[in-house]
Amino acid sequence: MDSAKSTRQLLEKIPGVSGLYKHHASGIYHLQLTSKQRKVRKSLKTTDRKTAERKLAVYKEHLAKTDPKKGSVSLASLVQSYLETLGAKSVSTCKNQKSLLTRLTDTWLQGRNHKVTSITGGDLDIWLSKQFGKVRPRTYNTYSGFLKSLFDHAVALKIIGNNPYHEARNKRRRNDRVRRVVPSLDQFKQIVSHMRSNKLNPHGTESSDFIEFLGTAAVGQAEAKNLLWQNVDFAKMRLNFYRQKTKRHFHVPIFKDDLLPLLQRRKAQLGREPNPTEFVFSMKDGKKGLTAATKALGFPSFSQRDLRAMRISDWVRKNAGVKLISKWQGHSDGGILILNTYSDIISDADDAAENEAISRIENS
Repeated sequence: MDSAKSTRQLLEKIPGVSGLYKHHASGIYHLQLTSKQRKVRKSLKTTDRKTAERKLAVYKEHLAKTDPKKGSVSLASLVQSYLETLGAKSVSTCKNQKSLLTRLTDTWLQGRNHKVTSITGGDLDIWLSKQFGKVRPRTYNTYSGFLKSLFDHAVALKIIGNNPYHEARNKRRRNDRVRRVVPSLDQFKQIVSHMRSNKLNPHGTESSDFIEFLGTAAVGQAEAKNLLWQNVDFAKMRLNFYRQKTKRHFHVPIFKDDLLPLLQRRKAQLGREPNPTEFVFSMKDGKKGLTAATKALGFPSFSQRDLRAMRISDWVRKNAGVKLISKWQGHSDGGILILNTYSDIISDADDAAENEAISRIENS
């Protein structure tokens, strides 16, 4: 007789537990709920009551967080929705994430019309492995974090109740321990001098000034190229910056021994009072000149970022204090990022400072 009955007819209500039923013939537990004008009936795939009750509680929580009308939203639709949120981000971030979103929809194994509700942590593992399995850990983690943001957006839209990213097994990789090689102050002076005297480079003076500024003010290329004369405050002896990525204002002192002469020289070269909205540097990137100079001098291939690291290590050696240096970098973490990013350089600077202290004590 039971074989002629439907599954619904064979379900027996479990007293005291709302929505929990047991199949009379197989003993398998089911849930049967009404949520937001939608009837849901689903096998819990277990004959153990405690397990069934746990699964039922999880599913109830899921239903409370989701909109039943969005159960058929595709990956392509989610991507399109996420694209509309990028307007508040920087130009470079928008460009990178748009590229990743296009790559995701073009290479997703189940296709761009795959339902978001069906995507699992395992699916994300497979995609990350296929697309970025051979990149460096830092790059891999950047792309992985992008997936987290995308599916956080799906949770916010109530398409899914929980982010499948958190179920992925390979969402993060341990970063390689990279030993940063930075120029010494003497090497930096030689590089700037070589760039300035290079007659084969028609932009020698401009590029050498740009590189000298990076290594003296310890700022990035983005800050240097966007510096306006109105941001140069000779009265307070400080350079005022606004970092687009972090939306923070910060300043760097105009040091009398190096930054001040450089800025005064550039102002004098104009032969007039600079326009406040005029850029201090017409050069936007000194990479080519720096590469040529390091090669000609037989130095390692230092990057523009290495110049910042060089100056930070010099400040540490001169006991400026990590917290203050962090402030000059526009950070609000009290020096944590500085310590993490430049730990090896700071260690070397600390060793040098310790050796100098020992020498003074021994010779006193």
